[in-house]
Amino acid sequence: MPNVPWYNRHREIEPRVHKELTEKAANRIKFALDNIVSYGEIDDAYKRYRTEVGLQHDYLEVNNYGPAIDAVGKLLQNEGLDHSLTFLEIIIDILWTPSDYSSERHSAEALYQFDIDIRRILVEEGVLLRLRPDQKEVEEYAGKLYEYQNRDHVIKAVDQQRGADSPPSRPFSFRFEQLSHESIIESDQQVRALAKSQRWSGALEPYNEAWELYQGQQFSRIIPEKLYNSLESVLERICVEEQGWNTENEQVGSYLNSCRKNGLFEPNDAMVGEWEQIMGGIQTGIQRSGGDRKDHATIDQHYCVLLLHQVGAFLTFLITRYEDEYDKR
Repeated sequence: MPNVPWYNRHREIEPRVHKELTEKAANRIKFALDNIVSYGEIDDAYKRYRTEVGLQHDYLEVNNYGPAIDAVGKLLQNEGLDHSLTFLEIIIDILWTPSDYSSERHSAEALYQFDIDIRRILVEEGVLLRLRPDQKEVEEYAGKLYEYQNRDHVIKAVDQQRGADSPPSRPFSFRFEQLSHESIIESDQQVRALAKSQRWSGALEPYNEAWELYQGQQFSRIIPEKLYNSLESVLERICVEEQGWNTENEQVGSYLNSCRKNGLFEPNDAMVGEWEQIMGGIQTGIQRSGGDRKDHATIDQHYCVLLLHQVGAFLTFLITRYEDEYDKR
């Protein structure tokens, strides 16, 4: 078995997923805001923000645009997640609210592009947050707003005479939700550390590919298939190549049964039952996302994160338990 030097075994891996806004994510969101927001909207958002949190930040007491947008960047980076998301929810809601000022009359196209940008930044930067409502609902409303903004001049004049010249009512407010908690970050770190070993690197490559698909916003059945492939490869390595408990091309369920029969899931009786449930959930989840669906059929983002978390945690348990039990024999 090849020896992996201490540095490569124990060097801390930089997280690829985060529960907070990273510096880069905060900067990218600030730049996205810079493409659309006005000074007046920043000022309004800060006033509402102070009302909600009861705090005042001197660096946001500015009277022109340049320093104001830079101050927004400071707030997003320095004031913690609760404050950052409170401010973002307020300013996004203001952007989508009709205004009497020409500088704040944003086109439906610009608003929808901003919405796309925010969601894309969160995923690409591995921030475990999502923006609600979902993108489809925002897209439907943006379509109605576009139709209103691009009415024929004659129709506009008639509507104004009738006092009926008002944009479509927005049926939602914007809010952020956490997709997961710190355990998913720890789980991913552990799997990536194991993948640095030549012994497991090939088997865990599909797991890494699943994360790359997630960060590329490809929420499709390919993600659970990659995760299944990684689980299958690790089990084949253990059950076929190293222990000879099974033959090639058996089902994952057969490999799991062999692991159980050979004492891999026996720290105590309660844990055996717990892991049986988890294993069943992983298999059912992966099978449920397959079937007759097209390869690129959309899967809910939250469900993708759940599968990544479950499979990552299970792979870590499986490999570390196996190494602890069998490498010393």
